[in-house]
Amino acid sequence: MFQENTALDYNKLELFHLQYTDSLIELLTKIKRQKENDMLAVINEIDINKKYISGFEERKIDSFQTDRKMYSGIFSQHLKKLYKDLTEAIFTVNWDNVLYFHKKYAQEFYRSAVDESLLTSGSFPAYQYKDYSIERKLLGRLNIHGFKVRFICGYIIGTHEYELFKIFQSDDYFVFSIDEKKLYLFDKDLNKLDISENQSNQSAIIHQLKQKNELLENSMNERKRTLPAEVEEVLKDYLRNLENIDIMSKIFDFDEETNILRAMLNLNLNNN
Repeated sequence: MFQENTALDYNKLELFHLQYTDSLIELLTKIKRQKENDMLAVINEIDINKKYISGFEERKIDSFQTDRKMYSGIFSQHLKKLYKDLTEAIFTVNWDNVLYFHKKYAQEFYRSAVDESLLTSGSFPAYQYKDYSIERKLLGRLNIHGFKVRFICGYIIGTHEYELFKIFQSDDYFVFSIDEKKLYLFDKDLNKLDISENQSNQSAIIHQLKQKNELLENSMNERKRTLPAEVEEVLKDYLRNLENIDIMSKIFDFDEETNILRAMLNLNLNNN
């Protein structure tokens, strides 16, 4: 173009590029770099959430679900030894053998949304084993069924903790009041009590993290396309300034160049 139009001032073209093109490229480069950093931060947050979710779900399956089954067998053996001690008037049972379970899982897994009156009991004839009271009627039922029990679920109400068990091959349930150190038959309306399997109270957190990841993933494309309002205003001002410049018309067809720059600007806005 300059060979065919010797009247064109090349220095003015260089000045134009310095004042407008270079500044535009610099601005778009900064925007691109900022968006890359934003995307990296989002990706890192999603990865951290996924690792937490995966680790939690793994621990839940491998730990609580396995331990609760083992706990049923341990508690059965504990009751059997307790009965033997009572018949022989000796005290060899170590209660720590069964107290480990609530210490490990109560805060995270035991249910709190429950009417505590359903789990408590009035006075009852009981055997005394050190600091613990065992309802006589309960011990008789346990003896009939070979002391085989199954842990159903746990409850935590304030500072009070309870565990519900079912006697094997029977319709009988009994309560272990951990704080009161009492074991007694459950004699209330079972339909009013939630006896479903305990779930971690962190399940709600996990659900929130999964929802957050979904929102983050869905928003990534939108984040790429959108720009801060102040940046959009700067770019619009840039276009307006180009459209209002007349001096460059003496150098080359400015309308054509403006269209090219506008197309380039729109392309960068859409891609970033």
